[in-house]
Amino acid sequence: MRIDFTGLIKMEEQEEKTAEQPTNETRVWKGMSVADIIQEFAKAGYSARGLGEALQVYRKMQADGECVKILSIAGALIAGGMRNVIYEAVKSKLVDVLVVSTGSILDHDLIEAFGVKHVQGNPFANDVELGKKRVNRLYDVYLPNEGYLRLEKRLAEIFPKMPQEELSPTKFLYELGKHIEDEQSILRLCAEMNVPIFDPSITDSITGFHAWMYSQDHKMKINPQLDIRDFLELVWKKKKYGFIILGGGVPKHFVAGMMQVTGNSINYAIQISMSRPEFGGVSGAPLREAKSWRKVAADAQIADVTCDATIAFPLLVAAMLDSER
Repeated sequence: MRIDFTGLIKMEEQEEKTAEQPTNETRVWKGMSVADIIQEFAKAGYSARGLGEALQVYRKMQADGECVKILSIAGALIAGGMRNVIYEAVKSKLVDVLVVSTGSILDHDLIEAFGVKHVQGNPFANDVELGKKRVNRLYDVYLPNEGYLRLEKRLAEIFPKMPQEELSPTKFLYELGKHIEDEQSILRLCAEMNVPIFDPSITDSITGFHAWMYSQDHKMKINPQLDIRDFLELVWKKKKYGFIILGGGVPKHFVAGMMQVTGNSINYAIQISMSRPEFGGVSGAPLREAKSWRKVAADAQIADVTCDATIAFPLLVAAMLDSER
């Protein structure tokens, strides 16, 4: 079948004509709240406007009683100081049901839970000397290699206490979370609140590696394919879905792809990313592009925020918490 794109091009020239309105100056005043300043951002241009629009979409998502809110997180965000922000978002039910994460995010949560902290460092340090001192650098954050040794030791103690059977990554992380003592752990909190964590890239993590090592002579094994089953069981229902995307990557693609499989679409979406769209990667793809795939509903309310997630996400969460006071 041959497709005539002429009409589509003409439509594209006329679509999405927004009502023109003056760009108001962003006002600041003594004692203003985080919610106040982000509402002021919505009157401005550039990334400030994007963040202001994101708050509007998030508020509508939160107010919609039928909406299942999904958070996807990629990158070294816990190393960058976002552990408590993610924790508060889950605890405050700003993340309604699901957390979709990369494996490294969870490695870093566990390392902190087991007593080794990420610390501020120097982005211009001598990396050869850091290597000699067994210090790993993530731009301007240091993580002592002791963190990974502690992770290996504690996982070896916990694994025998977990179900000795084939587990989906979601079930594996739930059972693991029940054995974490640190009350500030995201894994522990999600287990306590019964918020499932989907980790489509668990094999790309130290935790996943040690689970594989343990499975060589034990019955506990992780089957990543089972996360597809578990996720579909949750999103197959005809509900509304909200999606907050930090950084893109595998978690973003997993959620959007699985929604497409079910025939559902995302109704509210916020993306915070520094990636560019011109290279065709999923991390830089704007949310409106997903409407062509029908992963995002044609009438979905969306907000793209071009900003470092370590800046934008804490502001967004703080503004949402302000709104609930």
